[in-house]
Amino acid sequence: DLYNENIQNEFVEQFYNWINSSKNNKLTGLENFTNRKQVSGTAQAFDHWYWRHKNRTFRFFKGEFMYHSAVLKHGGLYANIEDRKLQPNDAVIISVPFSDYGSQHPKLDSILNNCQALGIPVLLDFAYYPCTKNIDINLDKYTCIETVTFSISKAFYGAEFLRVGMRLERNDTDDGIDVFNSVEMVNRVSLSIAMSLIAKYSVDHSWNTYADVYQEVCNELELNTTDCIMFGTGGEKYADYNRGSDVNRVCISELIGEKINDRSK
Repeated sequence: DLYNENIQNEFVEQFYNWINSSKNNKLTGLENFTNRKQVSGTAQAFDHWYWRHKNRTFRFFKGEFMYHSAVLKHGGLYANIEDRKLQPNDAVIISVPFSDYGSQHPKLDSILNNCQALGIPVLLDFAYYPCTKNIDINLDKYTCIETVTFSISKAFYGAEFLRVGMRLERNDTDDGIDVFNSVEMVNRVSLSIAMSLIAKYSVDHSWNTYADVYQEVCNELELNTTDCIMFGTGGEKYADYNRGSDVNRVCISELIGEKINDRSK
């Protein structure tokens, strides 16, 4: 596969079909994001989007993926969505499911409606999509959604080290990611491993297989369940896990794995 000159195109097609095959989630209009490119995880998509909108103020909810503030604090403009009303010169980033809630953000539709009215570009981060259920978005309704990005990192144990994902946009903007793909500057070994994984396991595999174990772990730890099988949310005793929002998110994926492994011995 290291010398398979077509592996990049094969991956993009297979990964798109894998994402689009979910029975647990519904993304209407994904087929209209025809510029589909391989990226080194969602982070590469973020970096190029920051640069594209460098003259705007980036807006995201409290508790969002800390990568955004870690990068933008070095000269970028950013503010939490909760801090003030959205302005025409903003650019909005939202994870779906929202990374601190483990479910679709309850204000997602209202924010997208505001962005649509104000002409604000939006990036939706679907890094946790393969671990999630009950996502329902009509992408056709919001032309303000400029970029959506997915990753295989959360789908399988160890897959975060592959650094494999996909960025989808409505148009080819001829940016760095488009150039990287056009000259095949991709990790073919990682693509090969990723393709083997998605060929064997469905995008809904985690919920379809481990829902009972997830519920058991949440019950034992007194956590509220979420729509992302990696997370539960807890009360005051989990205050140290707070990331800035109104919930205390707790990652339980390793505990689920331990139970599964113990039962297989």
